[in-house]
Amino acid sequence: MLSPLSPRLLSAALAVALSAGVPVALAAARQDASRPAAREGAPEAACKHAVKAALPNPGSFKWVAATARQIDKDNYSVVADVEYLAKDGAVREAKVQCDVRREQGNRYAVPKMRLPH
Repeated sequence: MLSPLSPRLLSAALAVALSAGVPVALAAARQDASRPAAREGAPEAACKHAVKAALPNPGSFKWVAATARQIDKDNYSVVADVEYLAKDGAVREAKVQCDVRREQGNRYAVPKMRLPH
């Protein structure tokens, strides 16, 4: 027959179990607080996909470098250097700019692009 645990032993075991979980919970809360609200690089990726689709010869498109700046909580400006194959067959280098907006569910839309002529 099993002997019942004394209330004192049960209280001690409960206190140890709870105190072990506190540092883990604090560490998780700190990590969540330091994590940016959006995935890092998501505005750049949205701009990259939109520019690639808008320029001629998307198979010859190269994203060289980009800088994203957060305008306000849900709006970003992305400026990038790209290389692409123009309609005349020449490889061109250009700067592009995208206005990127975060939408519901951490999805990103590009309402406006400034492409080379």
